[in-house]
Amino acid sequence: MWNKIKLIIWLAILLVVAYFVSMNTTPNVSVNILPNLKTPEIPLALVIIVSIIIGAVLILLFAITDWIAYKIDKMKMGRKLKQLEKELKKCREENQQKLEQIKKLEGEIELLKSEKNITVKPQQEEESGTV
Repeated sequence: MWNKIKLIIWLAILLVVAYFVSMNTTPNVSVNILPNLKTPEIPLALVIIVSIIIGAVLILLFAITDWIAYKIDKMKMGRKLKQLEKELKKCREENQQKLEQIKKLEGEIELLKSEKNITVKPQQEEESGTV
């Protein structure tokens, strides 16, 4: 939808420029490019069209550089995301190993308790007025 709106705006601008160019076909002008460099007398319509083309090319160049910078940033972010996903996977595997070790050790503790016939009373919290 946004692309269609932009297209309509550009068409309107082009129509205005075309009208302006058609109204200024007869006067001839000389353009000062540098202080000592002057163009020969050329139609004003040609000056307008060349100015629009130069402006469009400059806008295109700036847009391309922004697009390239965006793509480079996107590639960097993609690499960083893959690296972080690998780290996350590694951490999850380590966490799973630690949980398995804990279960194994708890099993060994229970086995030792049953061999030695040791009973452990659950610890009760003492309620007091101090914190």
